[in-house]
Amino acid sequence: MTFDLTKLGWKAFQDLATAVAAEILKRPVQTFLGSNDGGRDGAFLGTWTGDDGQSIKSTLQCKYMGKPGANLTLANLKSELPKAVLLAQNGLAEDYVILTNGGVSGEADKEICAAFKVAGVKRCQVFGGSWIQQQLDQSVRLRMLVPRIYGIGDLSHIITDHAYKQAKAILDNMGSDLSCFVPTDAYRQAVKALQEHRFVILLGDPASGKSTIAAILALGALDDGCIGAVKINAPDQLHFWHPGEKQLLWVDDAFGSNHFDVDRMSRWNAELGTMRAAIEGGARIVFTSRNYIWGAARPHLKQSAFPLFKESQVVVNVQELTDNERAQMLYNHVRRIQPQAMRQRLKPFMPSIAANKAFLPETARRLGDPLFTSKLKLSAGRMKELVEQPVEFLTEVLEQLDAPSLGAVALIFLNSESGVPSPIGQHPALEMVTRLLGVQPAAVATAMEHLNDSLSRRVSAEDGDRWVFRHPTVTDAFAEIVARSPELIELYVHGAKVDRLLREVVCAPLTAEHARVRVPASLFAVLLERFQDHPLDETFKSFLGARAGDGFLSKIVASRPDTLEWAATANTSYLSSGSLLLLTALNSYDLLPEAARERIVEHVDDDTITWMRTEVFANKIYQQIFTHDEFDDLAARFRKIWLNDLGNLLDHLRGSFYSDDELSLYRDFKDSMEKAEPFFFPDGRTEPLDTFYAEISAHISTLEDDRPSPEPSTWSAQATTSANISMTSATADSGTIFDDVDD
Repeated sequence: MTFDLTKLGWKAFQDLATAVAAEILKRPVQTFLGSNDGGRDGAFLGTWTGDDGQSIKSTLQCKYMGKPGANLTLANLKSELPKAVLLAQNGLAEDYVILTNGGVSGEADKEICAAFKVAGVKRCQVFGGSWIQQQLDQSVRLRMLVPRIYGIGDLSHIITDHAYKQAKAILDNMGSDLSCFVPTDAYRQAVKALQEHRFVILLGDPASGKSTIAAILALGALDDGCIGAVKINAPDQLHFWHPGEKQLLWVDDAFGSNHFDVDRMSRWNAELGTMRAAIEGGARIVFTSRNYIWGAARPHLKQSAFPLFKESQVVVNVQELTDNERAQMLYNHVRRIQPQAMRQRLKPFMPSIAANKAFLPETARRLGDPLFTSKLKLSAGRMKELVEQPVEFLTEVLEQLDAPSLGAVALIFLNSESGVPSPIGQHPALEMVTRLLGVQPAAVATAMEHLNDSLSRRVSAEDGDRWVFRHPTVTDAFAEIVARSPELIELYVHGAKVDRLLREVVCAPLTAEHARVRVPASLFAVLLERFQDHPLDETFKSFLGARAGDGFLSKIVASRPDTLEWAATANTSYLSSGSLLLLTALNSYDLLPEAARERIVEHVDDDTITWMRTEVFANKIYQQIFTHDEFDDLAARFRKIWLNDLGNLLDHLRGSFYSDDELSLYRDFKDSMEKAEPFFFPDGRTEPLDTFYAEISAHISTLEDDRPSPEPSTWSAQATTSANISMTSATADSGTIFDDVDD
């Protein structure tokens, strides 16, 4: 059997080296000593029991050679000799082991060991690639602990006949998952449980990696002598096991794929005796289940008839991934097929992504997919949002839930601010859920418990326990689902976040852009209550002006006096787009008092004539606040005052206005004329207007040349330096694994 260990990559080789140290050399690794080269030549601290029975410290040095056929020489280790001196002085180099995937000649071995003994090492050993391959050839467990090996060797040498075909099929189905797989603590626990008990149940949230671990366990079982790995879906398929033969039975989503299947549970209870006999006869069995489904199934299981359900549980908890494990997952996926240009663009963000505790394996998969990243905006904020607000991913999960579980999610959705009191009692929200989703209250309550610590969480409050979402983005994910269904719009209006409602809903025929959810008049009262205390900010004004319609806007005006109070006092010197939309809508629906309208017209008229401001001519929305006569009169007066003598307009402006910031003043004048031009000269520019543009542009250039250069800000320079230091420090501490991701 041969393995090209250069195909492992430096981090997978480190995993192999630490496994060799523990399994073959009996030096369990305790800690990583770090390095200055991105971790590629990492050193580890282990323990070793000497001939006298005393435990001594052992340093393990990994040297990864990326070029096939390369040989290790003393020159490759020159930088390690000064470190070895320090290690020896601290009592950490009584036993010094060098592990490399490269070749090691007898002469090089002798020269290397002599040099390290001079540095203070008491005992030095060098193990090369051929020796490591020999250990892999002889140890199934070693291969299982570093499953990446299965992707770089010829499986026909270790797995034969039908089992080989099955192993190859598993590898093909896994695709890139094996090459990107990181042996986590959960995986190592699963290997141990399967070897000790021949049974393991993998529990975890959706996309936590349960099925990937199960597939690799199947490969390992085939490697370890099982004649076949059979994936079954139901208890009545246990007959695929043949008594007396070593097989692996893999049951994905054993108690239901998306929700607890009571019928399947009953059938498993009936087959527990067969399962026990299969295990005693040499079979190995792997179950996977989502946490919330296992929570529902556990009370129904006859665990006394099959104690391994309790003894052989392995919880695959993504929240317990170490910083190194998250970083390695991300590194593996991004490095695998992303083009170098994209890897270079992603590289600065990768340390913070991996350090984020909300990181999911799915995050790494998506960032490793060129189709996904091709349209992904790369910024620190977007990367943080991708990790912490995986709405799209959560939506996919929620869509697969059974009706009671979806009802439980809907119930929290309707009470997302306060939570759902536990125990769940009669409440209008529960009545709405049961009516719209067709589920029974008891089923919703039961499902709520099953979802605990998965999608939901029970928290303690002064007035009792309450059910809330485990992560607030579940609210947005569920809103995505109900927003698509006109028949579930009632849930959406009651439960969606107010900011989302303002962005998405329309209370008139669906003609407005960027709005996709039509709210019927029957739900106006609910929507009115949701908006009752919301500040009259830009988003709210835009909604009221563009998408509220006559019916809902009139209700807002009646229930919120502050709307017309604002209209009566609005600053007309600068009207934002939302403000302008709202004033126009109020006027169009005859909701704007005439006194308020006349005030707005008067102020806009004065600003237009006095300051040569032309927004009213450039923006037709402004014009809707004017009567036809008012607007025609304003246009005629503007033409007479400002456009009657275009050849001398610049002199007129210079004689009429003065400002401490003349540059901004004349830029504004030029901008105003450019806005007014299409209205007053629809057939094209006149020659005097071209002259004005040339003159005012030259005047602006003169003002720009005369403007003094700003003094550099000491504070800004200090802030930049501080930020750079912080970024460098963070990269050095947590991002070295990504040093060569763009090589």
